[in-house]
Amino acid sequence: MSQLRRVRSSWRPAMVVWLSAVPLWGMAQGAESPLPATPVVQVIEPVEAASATSRRRLPPLVWRLEVEAPKPLDALLTQHLELARFERELADNNTLRISRNELRRLVISAPDEARRLLEAEGYFAAQITTRVEDEVEGKPVVVTIKVVPGELTRISKVQVIYEGALDLALSQDDARAQSLTEGILQNWALPVGEVFRQSVWSSAKNAALARLRSQGYPTASWSGTSVTVDATEGKAKLFLVADSGPAFVFGDIRVEGLSRQPASAVLNLAPFKAGDSYEEKLVLDWQERIQKLNLFENVFVATEFDPTQADATPVVVQLDELPLQAATVGVGVSSDTGPRVSGEHLHRNLWGLAWQAKTALQIGKRESRGQVDLTSHPWEGRVRGQVSGQALRQLDSDDTETTSQRVRVGRLHEGEVHERTYYLEYQHARVSTADDLVVSDASALSGTVQWIWRQVDNQVLPTKGFTSLTEVTLGQTYSALNETGMFVRAYGRVTGYKPLPSDWHLTARAELGQVMAGDSVSVPDTLLFRVGGDESVRGYAYRSLGVTRDGVTIGGRAMATGSVELAHPILKRMPSLLGAVFVDVGDAAQSMGDLEAKVGYGVGLRWRSPVGMLRLDLARGADSGQVRMHFSVGISL
Repeated sequence: MSQLRRVRSSWRPAMVVWLSAVPLWGMAQGAESPLPATPVVQVIEPVEAASATSRRRLPPLVWRLEVEAPKPLDALLTQHLELARFERELADNNTLRISRNELRRLVISAPDEARRLLEAEGYFAAQITTRVEDEVEGKPVVVTIKVVPGELTRISKVQVIYEGALDLALSQDDARAQSLTEGILQNWALPVGEVFRQSVWSSAKNAALARLRSQGYPTASWSGTSVTVDATEGKAKLFLVADSGPAFVFGDIRVEGLSRQPASAVLNLAPFKAGDSYEEKLVLDWQERIQKLNLFENVFVATEFDPTQADATPVVVQLDELPLQAATVGVGVSSDTGPRVSGEHLHRNLWGLAWQAKTALQIGKRESRGQVDLTSHPWEGRVRGQVSGQALRQLDSDDTETTSQRVRVGRLHEGEVHERTYYLEYQHARVSTADDLVVSDASALSGTVQWIWRQVDNQVLPTKGFTSLTEVTLGQTYSALNETGMFVRAYGRVTGYKPLPSDWHLTARAELGQVMAGDSVSVPDTLLFRVGGDESVRGYAYRSLGVTRDGVTIGGRAMATGSVELAHPILKRMPSLLGAVFVDVGDAAQSMGDLEAKVGYGVGLRWRSPVGMLRLDLARGADSGQVRMHFSVGISL
């Protein structure tokens, strides 16, 4: 191993002493420089004392660097060694010439640099040698750094000691404190047996400290941390001392910035009360839920971590209210329902009753609707009241017309990852042909329980996780055509998202529905099932698959669909633009036994827009042989 050290003489300021195994330029070509038992000292006299010959400037050297090391250490050294960086800079300037003194300096420092880089990756017993070839006219001087990394150093012991309030809580067998410390060790990134790496060591300490600060000890800090490495045995022992500081507890909540909205809209959403232990996640979740109320433009929830007020930490909510009323108009087009124009009005505190009112009107070629939705500001327990009414007219692909009206009253319970809604509903639906032949006409009074779960990495553009919706309805029908009676309706839909290797993305969906009632009992068509269209079985027209009666399609009592889709970015520089291939299958019929698998398949384009996934699909229905264009935006539960 060549060990080169540069030191200053204490008695002659201009003198440089080089400590090396052999003179840098005096080696035989290709010879290595192992560390000798007695180093050779070469003294270079100052310029003032040098002869005229020695003062003659030698031309710069042409050189190149070679790193001999196992992968991926070769790339690590080539990327970070100062020698390699200098070589890249010279190459960028279209030259590889360097002065001998500068090259000597770089070669001298290279082993220590390499050792630091290797130790950061867990190699504490590496053997590093340098070799500099003799100058040969017309050829570059080759500088070689050879590395034999040796065995990796692994963790043999991890010891964490706590001071402060957390230590006191642990001594009292506090369950929350024990869970916290156990969680830190379970999630510790450098457990026994793991390779010691400096970057992981730093991130592990940061992660542990962040966990302490987020779960009741926001002023926690490291009193000391150390690593003891036995390079001979290839073992490392970690020792850490954490000072938790005081345990913080939530105190009073102060809401600022309100003028048109009641404070209860914010306070009723709080996931904690005064006296609860501080948790950062609760604060962040609360801030997100306030933002989703659509009442405030900006929301900021802050806590003041004053150790003298740790037993009652005040919480401040700063708000900027949105305008009390808002109106929008729009035009749009859908492959399912054709062109449309729409208008919407929103009142964020109707008559000062702490209810939001949304009124919407849409007029389209194939679908028109009017709707009023009243939603209360949050009540205690994260509960909200809901009242809505809707009138709808749909013209299907076979020119049948469906008209329906409904009124709904219910309560929404918002949880951490799911929502639960209970509602009573009255609805009426009528299906008729172009020559005014009534095919179905029925009304129903029903009660429904609906559950929605969302476990996704991003609610607007999910790539990992799942969403699901489940509904169970019990009702009584009233019909102008057939018998009345009780019915039960069950419906479920789940969509999964999974990232795959090589930047592929998988989306899979399954959907199932069943209405149970007497054979002669009429059920409103809006409670039955039809499939086909953008979010169903592509390659078939919207709501075109169902039960045929009197030559027209109506809803069936059973339904099942499924879909598998693979997507991949078209260009690496545009990851938000993807190409996709998909297969859909499904059907709706009078009973599960009557279902026939209708298959649609095709290709499409995807764009991850700020408002959701924009889809453009070209699909072929295997049964019909028709090719259809589908386009939509957003995600569907």
